[in-house]
Amino acid sequence: MRDYIIVPAAALVCLPLASHAEGSGVEFSSEIVIELQNDYNFDSDDPTAELNDTFFTIEGAFGLSFGAGSSVNASTVIEPLRDPTGDRFVEDHGLYFEELYYAQEFRGVEFVLGKFNPLFGTAWDVAPGIYGVDFAEDYEITERLGVAVNVPVFGDAHVLQFAVFQADRTILSDSFGFERGQTNISAGGVSNTNGLRSFSASLNGEFGATTYNVGLQHQEAGTGDAKEQQGIAAGLTHTISNVELLGEVIYFEGFDGTTADAFYFTAGASVPIGPVSVSGVYSLRDIDNAPTDNLFTVSGEVEILDNVSASLGYRFGDEGGVDTQTLGTLIVVEF
Repeated sequence: MRDYIIVPAAALVCLPLASHAEGSGVEFSSEIVIELQNDYNFDSDDPTAELNDTFFTIEGAFGLSFGAGSSVNASTVIEPLRDPTGDRFVEDHGLYFEELYYAQEFRGVEFVLGKFNPLFGTAWDVAPGIYGVDFAEDYEITERLGVAVNVPVFGDAHVLQFAVFQADRTILSDSFGFERGQTNISAGGVSNTNGLRSFSASLNGEFGATTYNVGLQHQEAGTGDAKEQQGIAAGLTHTISNVELLGEVIYFEGFDGTTADAFYFTAGASVPIGPVSVSGVYSLRDIDNAPTDNLFTVSGEVEILDNVSASLGYRFGDEGGVDTQTLGTLIVVEF
């Protein structure tokens, strides 16, 4: 790992201190989230999986607005870019651009051009707890090049997005610090094609205490893939008496460019008990010709200062026929 990863990390932390440009019609905005996490796999059917991993995740969202609905937006991530093979302490971190796009709003409709994350499902973002998103992150669509349009429907509380895209193979697909390597078309993978041959459509909105999402996707087969990937998504969250409930189902044909179908299910609940938010999640991952995976998580989160929270979590994963138990801690600082 190269030492100069320290430079972009420090720059990211300092950016929120930048002031808005007064009277120029140009406005800069930023949001930084710094997470320090420790995962201790204390019991596993696979002895090599019993390890302790401490790492940072630093996410930055930046916008430069020019007035008249025009803006340039970027999101950056610093995180470990390979899985641990043994005990690890703040190693293998790299910085990359997850998004970099131009947006133009016209009469309430937003047009997006560049590198962005097409919408599909939400459990990968909103499932509660330290480990609640683990299975759902499999189907998050990230780092795609293309065009999207966001259209408000039935009022501003509901947004329809349609996107056409391909995988990013530019220099932005590489990283600084620990280098993950620039993507190339010979690597294959769904939507890694010449031309915008993949698409997604999603409708997200809310009715009072209930939010919903429905979506579909088609990701064209890449080099060496057996099939294109087709997927549908449906999810709900609902708050009743301070208890937030979540459920989401996803179904794929040609999952990950193979001939296998896949089904994902996530259910979760979060409830405040005094100063602590206690949550639990169950997730199912069922892929043809593979063992069915199950995930159970429990977490407690408390705000210890303004914009600073701490969490303690437990994870039981039955993955590939291997049971692993994990205890985790997480400290989150938001700017």
